Amino acid sequence: MTISTSWRDLLLVFGTVQRVMRAERAAREAGLDIDATPAPRSVSSECGVVLEVRSEEAGALSDILAGIDLEPQAVYRLRDGAWTPSALDAAVAAEAVNLTAGTAYGGCGAKLAKGLLEKILCGLPRLESEDLLVGIEYADDAGVVKVSDEIAIIHTTDFFPPMVDDPYSFGRIAAVNALSDVWAMGGTPLAGMNLVSFPLAEHSGETLKEILRGGLSALAEAGAVLAGGHTIEGQELLYGLAVTGTVHPDRIWRNAGALPGDALVLTKPLGTGVVTTAAKADMVDPAHLSTALRWMATLNREAAEALRKADPHAVTDVTGFGLAGHAAEMAAASGVGIEIDLVAPPLLPGALEAAATGLVPAGAGKNRDSITAVLAIDDGADELRVDLCLDPQTSGGLLAAVSPREADALIRRLPGSAIVGRVTDGTPGTVRLLATR
Repeated sequence: MTISTSWRDLLLVFGTVQRVMRAERAAREAGLDIDATPAPRSVSSECGVVLEVRSEEAGALSDILAGIDLEPQAVYRLRDGAWTPSALDAAVAAEAVNLTAGTAYGGCGAKLAKGLLEKILCGLPRLESEDLLVGIEYADDAGVVKVSDEIAIIHTTDFFPPMVDDPYSFGRIAAVNALSDVWAMGGTPLAGMNLVSFPLAEHSGETLKEILRGGLSALAEAGAVLAGGHTIEGQELLYGLAVTGTVHPDRIWRNAGALPGDALVLTKPLGTGVVTTAAKADMVDPAHLSTALRWMATLNREAAEALRKADPHAVTDVTGFGLAGHAAEMAAASGVGIEIDLVAPPLLPGALEAAATGLVPAGAGKNRDSITAVLAIDDGADELRVDLCLDPQTSGGLLAAVSPREADALIRRLPGSAIVGRVTDGTPGTVRLLATR
């Protein structure tokens, strides 16, 4: 199917009405077909107004904006009815690219089941050092090595198959997901290195270029640099980053440390697994997919900055093991019990509907099996919401245990966040899903 660009298929977000009007005026004076319009609900714009432009005029608009020293905060491109993260200089493919066509698992849903991974790792020797401040013992999000009394280095990596068809969006989301581990440890990203397996027989070099361009956009927004990478030709498309960050040795966040009485705050809505699974089956509202893409492409930087003010006791990010799985890791590491109110977690638009049609990724079943020994589900619990608590999230939010007096202020600072449960003095390592508040 040839992609037409005869309509305005790009949206530019500038943050303020004044910036939008300034950009529109300069573009109109240059004769471009451009218009200011209310932002769709699925696209985030602080001022509620965005610019519409055609892809074929993106190059000219980029030059105009550079000439007036104005840069959009975000760019979205229309693909199959959904607004996907993009860039003004992103290439427009002559044919639609379907990255997910050959993938059994997408995004963080491709992670090995937690229980299986633990069996594989059991018995392997550990390389210990007094400078290794955080290792693999409590399933933290990243490793941390002390360099000096003032600096510790955070090491992490994440890569996976595509969960969306658009190359730029896939690259952006994969990079955002990898960067999240650094913020979950209380650190600051410093550099990333590309990790790529690419099937040249199935996709063009231009497709890979757009994936890498999406990853670069996330690194640039995070204030990190690309320091290199490694690319191989493989049968399955995989992309991600190895990321290095820094943190003060005395200010590391871990998933251990949650205290009975703490409130649990989740900073992004759940449902990326079921929504992208529905999209793969061509059974999703494009507006719902747009919203899911926006959240997956959103850095956890602002959430981490807000959390610093709340002095969290324990932090992790919610990815492939789902909310319940990562909560179980926090409970085990902290020696506490955790309760999650099933009606409390914020959900992506269309997530419940997708779950109701049975479009739940296989990873949700793997997650349930992995924690079945420590998971209690109340009688009468809504099974769809249980599925969403087990749904493997790609580039999900941060999950933090904070004092109740900090929790309310925290969620006011973070749109899309919510208090989803509490820490208890129950059986250590257990998670209970409550049917009602």
